[in-house]
Amino acid sequence: MKKAFTLFNLLIVMFIMKGVYAEDTEAFRRLYAVSAPYLTITDQITFENLQCFWNGSCDKIDDGAEGIPTILISSEEEPFLVNVFGSLPDRRHVLSLMKSDLYINSNLANRWMIIPFEDIEPRRKIIQIDGADILSNRFDPDSWPLTAVVGLLQEGMNKNELPVSNRDASKLTNMVLTGVTAMVRGTASYMDLDPLYPASLIREPLVEADILHINNEVPFAEKCNIEEHYNGLVFCSKPAYMELLMDIGTDVLELDGDHFQDHGDEPVLMTLDIYDEAGIPYYGGGHNKQEAQQPLLITHNGNRFAFLGCNGKEIGYAAASDTRPGAVHCDIDLMKQQIRALRLEGIIPIVTFQHLEVFQTKPVDTVRYDFESVRDAGAVIVSGSQSHIPMEFDVSSTNFVHYGLGNLFFDQAFFLPETAEAFIDRHIFYDGKYYNTELLTIRFTNYAISHYMEADDRAQLLNRIFAVSSVEGLQ
Repeated sequence: MKKAFTLFNLLIVMFIMKGVYAEDTEAFRRLYAVSAPYLTITDQITFENLQCFWNGSCDKIDDGAEGIPTILISSEEEPFLVNVFGSLPDRRHVLSLMKSDLYINSNLANRWMIIPFEDIEPRRKIIQIDGADILSNRFDPDSWPLTAVVGLLQEGMNKNELPVSNRDASKLTNMVLTGVTAMVRGTASYMDLDPLYPASLIREPLVEADILHINNEVPFAEKCNIEEHYNGLVFCSKPAYMELLMDIGTDVLELDGDHFQDHGDEPVLMTLDIYDEAGIPYYGGGHNKQEAQQPLLITHNGNRFAFLGCNGKEIGYAAASDTRPGAVHCDIDLMKQQIRALRLEGIIPIVTFQHLEVFQTKPVDTVRYDFESVRDAGAVIVSGSQSHIPMEFDVSSTNFVHYGLGNLFFDQAFFLPETAEAFIDRHIFYDGKYYNTELLTIRFTNYAISHYMEADDRAQLLNRIFAVSSVEGLQ
């Protein structure tokens, strides 16, 4: 992929500045992204500010929160970028390096890059420009300012065999993974008035996901009395609450939660019937152990995924057996075998756990061991669905491990300050490869509803989690 877009392999030349080119020339559009070290708080910049930073007419980013970045570009890309910005870069702020040297010490604070789309990788955060996100499936390439327009050098080249752009939307998948959903107690009391209420302020990114994962820990039951929820941790949800999961566009359901068999086999089987009727596939739980342990295969835009999940607590939380429905207990050795086999087939394994719950940002050793075991076997995304607070993560060039996201729909807003906060993880895949992860952050304001965090709240949460998280070094 990358070789197809180098200056020499494409034999292309910058045709004219700022996106204007002769009408009789077939053009190739080269899209660029701004990337920063992954543990960067700043989320976006204006193109106007980037422009004046490039030419030296301003000396800070828009909010100035993290100081003045040094922008790195490769010398191979400099001719293209000169045509984007209309001038040579100011060498005080912009360093042009050989591509082989570009990533040396690039994970140092405030080392930003301008890179072609195909050079995006998981260990660096992608900065939005004017609120637009090049990783989004709603991205409009026609309005993207970091675009170089190039013409073909040789008239004899077969133009139909060349791509229009180095970013092909038909190869992109946005996958959203979420934390705890338990439509019970205080959350349920609001849903009795309006089943769609809990998602009303966070709905858009959920609906827009190409693949939306929901970890629903609780079975549906025909006779579900909310008052009983307060007398013990025995939960059920009313079938009417399924309207919420349908409204947000749920694509995949994780069923390895602690409470899936709180009311016995009959509600579990009824719940599975509801999901089957709605056409929503599930994993980590099912009609029996064998079904629950099977990887759930999903393909989108040519990207092939397998979802695997299990409950890592003591056996009583996961009752699925050869003859009984429910959540499935973890068999890590089996899961590792499955992951290795999937990778050999070119399938991307996504592993989610219902595991030991701790109200701290760092996982206990048992949790860390299981997460790292499946990662080392080849899982690309490993995500903790069990945590009621945001937890640390580890990111490398090939995988993302998040030990806990926090609650999506659950009534713990006032239990601890941290239970009012949560992550929603948006994982980006492109052309069969893991590309990046965007961390969305939400805050609860009552027992049912949350909203996306304002800048100050988001910075506080990210700083706290970044302090204990790790990013594989770029050498």
